[in-house]
Amino acid sequence: MKPLLILFGFFVFFAMADMPATQVEIETAPLSWKQAALTDGGELYRELCAVCHGTTGKGDGPAAPALKKAMPDLTTLASNNRGVFPRAAVEKSIIGGSRVVSHGTVDMPIWGRAFSNAMPGERLHVREGLARQRVYNLTAHLESLQVD
Repeated sequence: MKPLLILFGFFVFFAMADMPATQVEIETAPLSWKQAALTDGGELYRELCAVCHGTTGKGDGPAAPALKKAMPDLTTLASNNRGVFPRAAVEKSIIGGSRVVSHGTVDMPIWGRAFSNAMPGERLHVREGLARQRVYNLTAHLESLQVD
């Protein structure tokens, strides 16, 4: 049985190696994934976060004075973490998986849930994929705001 599996493995390997690359490429991505990829993290930040966190991430948004505690300076997340941007913690905060003390109560919208519910006509796995992509894009934008 084992020699048969090895022979089959060689057959699959050589059959794949002989295929032209164009046959295994995906010609176009589904529209929903294109939309997710085109949702720029900076655009999401300006639309959803800047009102509290400020356009530069310094915590000086127009709604910040009305909040219970001062908004954190999002540009110093890496420097406050020994120079390493805390991607997992930031994503968890955006998704709503952690309670952020500076928000007092859970006043910060749970963007993971909001992103997942953005396209109610889509299948669950598509909505969750779009939500993860948007959280990734938003986190990447926050990482780009970091100062030395």
